[in-house]
Amino acid sequence: MSYQSFVLKDEAELQQWLLRRLGAPLLKVELTADHLHDNIEDAKRWFAAKKGWKRFFTMNTIAGKGSYPLPLDCDVVIDVAFSYNPTDLAFLALPYWVPGENGQIPYSVFNVAGHSGGMYSSYMQTLQYIESAKKVLSAEQDWRQENHDLLIFPQPNRSAVVIVEYTSHTVVVNDMTERDHEILKRYALAMAKRDLGRIRSKFDSYPTAQGTVTMDGPALLEEANLEIEKLTEEIADSAMPMGFLVGGLALCCIGAELLRSLLQVTGGLLA
Repeated sequence: MSYQSFVLKDEAELQQWLLRRLGAPLLKVELTADHLHDNIEDAKRWFAAKKGWKRFFTMNTIAGKGSYPLPLDCDVVIDVAFSYNPTDLAFLALPYWVPGENGQIPYSVFNVAGHSGGMYSSYMQTLQYIESAKKVLSAEQDWRQENHDLLIFPQPNRSAVVIVEYTSHTVVVNDMTERDHEILKRYALAMAKRDLGRIRSKFDSYPTAQGTVTMDGPALLEEANLEIEKLTEEIADSAMPMGFLVGGLALCCIGAELLRSLLQVTGGLLA
């Protein structure tokens, strides 16, 4: 069975799934569509608060403009990846254009032959130099979130593509992994059990044509609370592991172009 077969496409399907898990249509479920809608919305808010919902969007910067509106569902900006022109990177990597204290970059940074650290060490030193040079020359762009706007400084001097990663309060069920989708469904079910348990706890039993039916309100409440506690622990364990590099999004976007620029500047010494 494919993953898509486990995903309930819309809220109506999820509401029907909740009713079936509560015993419908064989048993009467004292919950309205509004109850079920609230349960699903509570589950979405809980998921967004506990695990977070990360999304991406791309935008084009405009020369001379430093403020850009964020998407309506954006809560907190996590990272911003700027695209760099290879020419700009080459300028920063040229040892005689950006002199060090003694008039040039240490020879070992760009010369691999005979360097004890080898190619990787030389490459890492080059990256460190470029990062320092960009900060000194104010060539490295930075960003700050201010309310619902993204501020970029210094202001861009040309048009470029920017990738923004942010957390959102809008949970898109269809975009969830199978595990996350299952966690959200089960939490919505636990919330529905809690509401149903509170309703049924108001009466011990009620008469029917077949006899007296005992209500299971206290049992549903206890079961719901245990499931909520278990799901809270489970969603914490389902978080993605922390990466080793800070700013990994930006590194992924510019790493290949950066290496290509360095190869051009150094005449292939890093190859």
